[in-house]
Order: sequence, then C-alpha cells, then structure tokens
Amino acid sequence: MQIAIATPAEAGHTEAGIALLPGRAAFLPASATLLVADLHLGKAATFRKAGIPVPEGSSQADLARLARLVHETSARRLVIVGDLFHAKSGCTDRVFAEFTATRRQFTATEVLLVIGNHDRTLGKVPATLGIDACLPHLADGEWHFVHEPSAPLTCSDHAGFTISGHLHPTVSIRSPGGDQIADRCFVAEATTLVLPAFGSFTGGHRVTPAPGLRLWIARDDGVAEVTRLAALARRS
Repeated sequence: MQIAIATPAEAGHTEAGIALLPGRAAFLPASATLLVADLHLGKAATFRKAGIPVPEGSSQADLARLARLVHETSARRLVIVGDLFHAKSGCTDRVFAEFTATRRQFTATEVLLVIGNHDRTLGKVPATLGIDACLPHLADGEWHFVHEPSAPLTCSDHAGFTISGHLHPTVSIRSPGGDQIADRCFVAEATTLVLPAFGSFTGGHRVTPAPGLRLWIARDDGVAEVTRLAALARRS
C-alpha cells in the first residue's frame, strides 16, 4: 500500500495522502482530519507537585497552536493520537479549564482521543472537556490510529496505513565541520508514520537513520525532509 506523504510546499492538501504541517501536526485532506500526538498537558504541574520548580506557560502555548492549526486547516475532525494528558497528579482544575476553553474555539470540529499510556492514569477522561469519543485505537478505512506502535516503528497487525505517536522521535545531524542540527521529527516507513510530540515540554527518542526510513525535521515554522542528510552524516 502506497500513501503519498508531503509537506504543503511539496504538494497541495488535495494531492497528498498525508500533509506534514509546521507546528508538529499532520493533515488528511480527504477527510479534513488534523492529527497530533503527545501533548502531555499538565506535565509542568506534575513536576511542581513533586517539588521540582518548572515554569508554567508551555501548555497554553501548545493549546493556542492547536487551535490555530484547526482553524487554518478548516479541520472537520481532530484526532489526538494519545497522551493528551501527562498524569493524574497534573490534571488540575486549571489544566482542564485551559483545554476546555480551547475546545470551545472549534465546537464544529469533532475531537477524538486515542487513549495513550499516560491518559490511562486518569482512569476516565471527564465528559465536560468536550471530547467526542475516547478510543483504545481507531480504524477508519485505510487508516489505523494507535498510540503505541506494536514494534519500534511498525504496526503489522493492520493492512492499511498506521499513524502513531508515543516515541517522541528526534533526529540529530552533524556536519563534517562539527555543526549539529537536532530537533523533533516525523518518521515514516512504507505503511507507518510516527508523529513528533506536539507538546513543548516533552523529552525525545533519537531515531537512527536506516534503509526504508524517511525523516522530516518538525518545527513550528516549517517541515523539511532530512532523510538523505541524516544518512550521509551517519556515514561520515
């Protein structure tokens, strides 16, 4: 099964099976579906409750970026591919209120949450948040949405194209002169796409370039394929 993956600069939304967007999101033009993963809302509050002083503000900025992407894409559906929240201890009234206020900015958009391993710590996501459905996974025609890939970068139990999160992939590229680029990335194989972590206050898992993998740097202001650069840097 072949799915075209492109950035908006490479192909219009109507041409690409999946468009990789600035802001660490992806878009399915045929169904006007916006895809994000791993927001980890409430992580800063979790740290503060543990006595670790970290500043607030990352969640508000991430939610503002999410609302902007929904409006810019005219998304009819938003699929959050797991780990909307970080931990039960960080889900304060303020964290829930911030998400609810953001949700009210796009009431015409259906919101689906594929439950992630961190979301499961909540027990049950409050209905007052405006999430239309919480699902262990979502199969929608040729698409399969699941938070955790069943193998490092594959999900072989589905015949279609699998989109997941969980891994928080990053890529690091060092030039012969010693300069280095290190950032979050999209990672794709033939039938699998792993989304970068949408949340600003998250860690990362460095991906090793390998035959068959495609890599795109994922920044707030742009997306760029670095598959060949990463492979060349690894051989040098």
